[in-house]
Amino acid sequence: MSVQKIFSYILIVGSTIGLWASFVLTVDIIEFIKNPNVSLPCNINPFISCTNVATHWQSEIFGFPNSLLGIVAFGMLLAIGIMLLSGGRAKKPLWLLVNLGTVAAMGFVMWFFFESVYRIGSLCIYCMITWVVTWPLFLYTTVWNFRENHFTFPSLKIKQQELINSFFHFVSKYHIQILIVWYLVIIFLILFRFKDFFFN
Repeated sequence: MSVQKIFSYILIVGSTIGLWASFVLTVDIIEFIKNPNVSLPCNINPFISCTNVATHWQSEIFGFPNSLLGIVAFGMLLAIGIMLLSGGRAKKPLWLLVNLGTVAAMGFVMWFFFESVYRIGSLCIYCMITWVVTWPLFLYTTVWNFRENHFTFPSLKIKQQELINSFFHFVSKYHIQILIVWYLVIIFLILFRFKDFFFN
């Protein structure tokens, strides 16, 4: 299987899961707005509760539910994945823009992770699903851009370009290990933060 097909499947599967989680979360939030006393199916316990998260300002950072951003972002990545799978090609500026978008998504995800774990003290199961898929979408978009030579910039000095190439070569070579380590770190941080809940 070609690298292009593998990457397109990662985009399609990851964005489909993220789109589904964002859509379901949006529906649940609408239900909660209509009836604040409703028992949402994602309210499993005080530790995993969509309602606890939804009642804090962090869940509406731009004045509307964050899940709407997920619907738009994952929808766009799904379209790009389908385009790539069908044999379509895009030029360097678009791929760099996609990479910038996934960087922004990772930044937002990590911020919301911190806020949920250390400030709100509850986790939303659908939010966690989007966290899980955002990391590989960002990572493999970066690997794809490196392998397609999109991180070459004529204005940079040779040494600067060599440093960039060395970094992305490392990421490209050890992408699976990097992915696993990130998941393990996140799991450890959650378990350590809520150790009283898990181990009592």
